[in-house]
Amino acid sequence: MAATIERDPRVTASRSRVRSAEGSITAARTPPNPEVEATIGRGIAREGPARRDEWGLAISLPLDWLARRGPEIEAARATVDEVTMESAALRAEVSAELWRLFVSAAYAQAEVETLEATEQQVDALTRLVRRRVAVGEGRPVEVPRVELELERVRNDVASARGSRDAAVAQLGAWLGATISRVEVPPTPPQVEDAAAAGDLAWHPRVRAALARATAARAEASTARRSRIPAVTLGGFYSSELDREAIGGRLAVELPLWDWKSGRVRRAEAAADEAASRADAERRAVTAAIADAVSACARTRAIADRQRADILPRAEDSARTLERTFQLGEAGILDVIDARRVLLAARRDVLTSARERDIECGALFLLSGRELP
Repeated sequence: MAATIERDPRVTASRSRVRSAEGSITAARTPPNPEVEATIGRGIAREGPARRDEWGLAISLPLDWLARRGPEIEAARATVDEVTMESAALRAEVSAELWRLFVSAAYAQAEVETLEATEQQVDALTRLVRRRVAVGEGRPVEVPRVELELERVRNDVASARGSRDAAVAQLGAWLGATISRVEVPPTPPQVEDAAAAGDLAWHPRVRAALARATAARAEASTARRSRIPAVTLGGFYSSELDREAIGGRLAVELPLWDWKSGRVRRAEAAADEAASRADAERRAVTAAIADAVSACARTRAIADRQRADILPRAEDSARTLERTFQLGEAGILDVIDARRVLLAARRDVLTSARERDIECGALFLLSGRELP
């Protein structure tokens, strides 16, 4: 399971996004290439027969990128942090999804085994009823009743096997392997509310939102610095018919119509939006963790009660009625009803345990921890 998470296509795609974002840092640090301009032509004197080839060479280096370089690098770094945290959050979500499939398949397997054991017990009870009727110790009407109960249990077994096969197939599809059997996993450790709240600042989703806000602020700073007029320095050499010239050149942008006001307003509004979204994400994660902690505690309590209180009573009732039936002091309907109650209690134990493991495991994974 752990190795499969690293090979999951969703996780590998997120790692590719991180590498792509890291390339933006190199791009922000790299200065623009100088521009070289070459000219060639044929020069003819206005008077006289003189003529010759004329040519010129000029090189220019833009300097306006220096004003934007710092904020652009900061924005690129923040974007890498954002994508990295999003990758960590996605990995936790993938782990929780695979954990859910794993737990579902394991408890579906356990439910099939429970129903198969019940089928054997009801089958033994059916044979006992038939023998009692054959020797005159029971009423003939008891045979069809217990046989109907046996068929009902067999239908439940068939349905449970179908659910198990579907759950195992889903797990196998994501693991990329053929699975023959899934064992019930250990119960996930308990996560306290205080511990989960203390880790909130380090939650990947919160850190991704904060990094997104940092990148937006850096982009707003870049937009403001883009108001600085673009400057280009360069030099040239020119060989003409009657002269040679060498010198420098300076080009300055004239911002007559565009002072980048629209771009600045858009970038500043985007920064404010990102900051608000970061606060909203923190609140959403806080609420989600609180709900997950409550769900884990609730399902854990239900599972403990089902196993410690309800199941033992159902087992005692079923055993007592079966002994009473064997002594001829109870009817088959009472035994069948006790058997149904016992089967329902056993299935409730598995259902509550499955919900407990899914909820507590998801909380453990989504809070940024690894299952032991």
